[in-house]
Amino acid sequence: MPISLLWAVDVHGRVYSLSTAGQQWERCHDAQMEFKRVTAARQCCWGIACDNKIYLNVHASDLPVRYQEEAYENQRWNPVDGFSERLLPSDRWQWSDVTGLQHQPLDSFQLPSSSWEWEGDWYADENFEGEPTEKGGWTYAIDFPATYTKDKKWNSCVRRRRWLRYRRYKAMDTWVKIPSQQTSLPDPFSDISCGGWEITEEPRGRLSLWAVSLQGKMWFREGICHHNPEGSLWEEIPLPGEVVQISCGPGDLVWAVLWEGQLIVREGIGRDCPKGTSWTVVDSPTPDVGAIHVAVGVNVVWAVTKDNKLWFRRGVNSHNPCGSGWLSMVGEMIMINVGLNDQVWGISWEDRAVYFRQGVTSSELSGKTWKVISVPRDGDRSQSRASTSSLQRRSCEYFFMLCTMCVLTQYI
Repeated sequence: MPISLLWAVDVHGRVYSLSTAGQQWERCHDAQMEFKRVTAARQCCWGIACDNKIYLNVHASDLPVRYQEEAYENQRWNPVDGFSERLLPSDRWQWSDVTGLQHQPLDSFQLPSSSWEWEGDWYADENFEGEPTEKGGWTYAIDFPATYTKDKKWNSCVRRRRWLRYRRYKAMDTWVKIPSQQTSLPDPFSDISCGGWEITEEPRGRLSLWAVSLQGKMWFREGICHHNPEGSLWEEIPLPGEVVQISCGPGDLVWAVLWEGQLIVREGIGRDCPKGTSWTVVDSPTPDVGAIHVAVGVNVVWAVTKDNKLWFRRGVNSHNPCGSGWLSMVGEMIMINVGLNDQVWGISWEDRAVYFRQGVTSSELSGKTWKVISVPRDGDRSQSRASTSSLQRRSCEYFFMLCTMCVLTQYI
């Protein structure tokens, strides 16, 4: 059966997870550094370490992360040498991409980071549109560019063949720093949130990753998908003010908290524009007390104000991401988060314990009551002399930051 995991970070920067199939918080012993934030999706977990850099942990699965690199070798026929690499000045490069416009020699391909490895060497693809070609993989045409065929004809003046090489992501179940792919790094990060996997099915495994810097700026990580789990580059998103915290749901909901305590909602998020187009400002639940934390799901938005009061946003959906008004909820929290199926989790202001919201359904998204999670941490069970109450207290007091719940597609 599928296993659900709740991820958390304690005050010492240690990462833990709580499984639906387990009986205690399990420490992520692979992490050799201290973390400040983590956020999770089905296939991976992202985190901000205490060096303010972002790290990625891709969960191992039966489906490997592989990417196919390709380059095209182009030749022209001449009466002296036959087909050769001697091309006309107006022709494409000898080694190019599929369009012929970009120069791509085989030795120009580099691994994106140390988390990748080559599976083998380059080889000529001897298949063309599902059919085998002659030995060597050449396809022929009258000129560049034109329609290619696998059969050589009397007027075939040019030919090309595709070369393939595969690379595999090898850093499974371990924390690795993602490369910046930029000459100038963004500001140090202070908050992070991933989601957006329900926006579109293509490309497979696409995620939206949002980050907030210590300077109150916001960044969006481009190009995250199954065959590129690290993404490509950071793009700064213009803001109406300085942001202190952000939350991204599995769909098209993205909310953030401004320094002044107001909230902003990202508009225009869709399949062709995962980072959206504009911001709308939403007032804090109470005008004289600003918000300090927000958490979103598919159709829910929860907020915590500076007096630790808890609020639920009515009428939130894809057509109305801003919702229609605030409802005051019972409980005082330091921070909250929304997991799968709009389930809500929080850390109590009074006892610092981790709670989850009971009675959350599609017809009653706000739920009914709070229930404490009273399970020990990894290592606490070995101390047999400790009482049950002390184990519960020590387990709860360490989880000062609660993070996103995710589902790992594992079967046991």
